[in-house]
Amino acid sequence: MTTMLYHLWVRHHLRPGDFWRLPRGERLLLLAFSQEEIEGMAGQSVK
Repeated sequence: MTTMLYHLWVRHHLRPGDFWRLPRGERLLLLAFSQEEIEGMAGQSVK
């Protein structure tokens, strides 16, 4: 979770406190999108 919150802060300027104030559904969606983005970035660095 810490890695996701750090990613959201550094890449998207969403502070952890702001993240936790979002409704649960929005938090889950952001986590899913962030996971896809991180996996995509990892895949690009391998090539």
